[in-house]
Amino acid sequence: MSLKRPTKELIEGYLVMFKRRNEKSENAIRMLCEKFPNNQNFESVLLKSIVINSLYSTQILAIKAVAEQIVALDIDDDVQRGVPDVVDRIARVTIKGKQRNNYSFATKYCNFHNPDAYPIYDSYVVKILMAYKKQDSFAEFREPELKDYTRFKQILDQFKHFYGLTEISLKKLDIFLWGYGKELFSNSL
Repeated sequence: MSLKRPTKELIEGYLVMFKRRNEKSENAIRMLCEKFPNNQNFESVLLKSIVINSLYSTQILAIKAVAEQIVALDIDDDVQRGVPDVVDRIARVTIKGKQRNNYSFATKYCNFHNPDAYPIYDSYVVKILMAYKKQDSFAEFREPELKDYTRFKQILDQFKHFYGLTEISLKKLDIFLWGYGKELFSNSL
């Protein structure tokens, strides 16, 4: 399979498709995060977590435990500054003595609070990044490195530089990678 070279025009096309298909869901989450921007009140964090979990199908069953952890972490300043390790702090939660890693959910939760600092990790993004790596060798990395959030962001920056997309925001790149990945790999997941 030959992948399309990522260009500003190609990315804009995927942004239009994404907006047409997902605008209302995205707006609902965005409005919720604007109404409750802080993460110190359990009820508001629970509400945001439930909606993100539901609309993004992150399949977290113990969502109350996740919300309790987010409140306990006191993350607001770090999220505003775009500190990458917030993702790992949210992702790792112990439920009934078992350690869970809700990495995808954590990237989505942070993204809705600071979209320019927190790109979303998703299985389609992984598939398309690995395919571009194989085709064009845009960066040296192994798939497990994408689960290290600082490294994930570095790889996305390398992607942007390699393809001359430095003016494209992480949010736009994120939408493109997800959309194109879903288009190419939805039958393989």
